[in-house]
Amino acid sequence: MVIRDVESGFMIKLARGEKVVASLTTFCERRGINGGVFQAVGAVEDAEIGYYNLGKREYFFKTIPEIMEVASMNGNVALVDGKPFLHTHAVLSRTDETLATLGAHIKEATVAVTLEVYLTPFAVPFTRAYDEETGLKLLDL
Repeated sequence: MVIRDVESGFMIKLARGEKVVASLTTFCERRGINGGVFQAVGAVEDAEIGYYNLGKREYFFKTIPEIMEVASMNGNVALVDGKPFLHTHAVLSRTDETLATLGAHIKEATVAVTLEVYLTPFAVPFTRAYDEETGLKLLDL
């Protein structure tokens, strides 16, 4: 991971083989970032992606073993049980002639080439609290 401070946040370059969510979570823990937003572009492989089934109140994930372009990755950082938690979504594009896309919640992914992340921390912490209606820990604003 290579980090450069910029006016309103950080440019972070993740290298091939780094775990995206784990690396960014560790970065937030070490820097004391308890709230923020981020966006990223690059390429990943072995992406564990999924969706939340509201009726069953559980996530369903599958691993996509191929290398995929990250057409768009967005998310936020908030505290869950006192620790930074990343809520991450992405649109991934196949690296073949179809360029077919998948969009989903990202549980984890491995950087295939690079991932360029722009993270904007907030001056105040944000938390997530359990929501009885959905069964999820939602932003507590």
